[in-house]
Amino acid sequence: MTKLNWDDFCWKFHESWHRKIKPFFSEGGFDPIYDFLKSETKRGKQIAPLSSDTFKCFKETSFDEIMLIVVGMAPYHTFRNNLPIADGLLMSCSVNNYLQPSLEQWYKALEHDYYNGVCASCIKNPDLTFLAHQGILLLNAVLTTEANKPGNHAALWGPFMKYLFVEVFDTLHVPIVFLGQEAAKLEKYVAPFTWTFKISHPASAAYKGIDWPSEGIFKKIDKILMDNHGTSIQWFDTD
Repeated sequence: MTKLNWDDFCWKFHESWHRKIKPFFSEGGFDPIYDFLKSETKRGKQIAPLSSDTFKCFKETSFDEIMLIVVGMAPYHTFRNNLPIADGLLMSCSVNNYLQPSLEQWYKALEHDYYNGVCASCIKNPDLTFLAHQGILLLNAVLTTEANKPGNHAALWGPFMKYLFVEVFDTLHVPIVFLGQEAAKLEKYVAPFTWTFKISHPASAAYKGIDWPSEGIFKKIDKILMDNHGTSIQWFDTD
């Protein structure tokens, strides 16, 4: 088994995460993950997202600035022009800049909640980095997946996800939104007195050809943030 070197690994995370991630690293938690992904790649398997984007959500959102955690299940498992749609942020698709149906549903629900259904000036950006930089941790419960096999690396990432929720997120006291039943399985690890919301994943609505029942989640989150921090989320990109 490969023994990873911390100095060669830590750059994948924003420096504010280092003290939180290093205990899992030091115990060898990432070694089997690295070995498996390296082996699968050598066998010719296509893995999404790109290896440089695997930990992107931890790179783009500082631990010290987290305001909200949104958890989905797994990265997009499809490829376009031989590149993965997934870019390491939940539902984001900046590699190809090809807006996915689940993200379209997300934006449609926002238009419904804030603009009575239509916002001609709202930018529906395939790249959700602008949300990550506002303190939203856009987390997939499974950080990698094989092409055309959604969620097939779930067991691989299970120990890391448990570590995050039990040892890292327990001190944050921020709202957590679980999108879909698979992501909601992680709720059992959430610390008491945490705001949690369990709703369907936009991908489910897209697959069924119906509007996503977002249950007013965006306004609920904004109210919590306004009441506790005097701020709210800029849900659409403004650039």
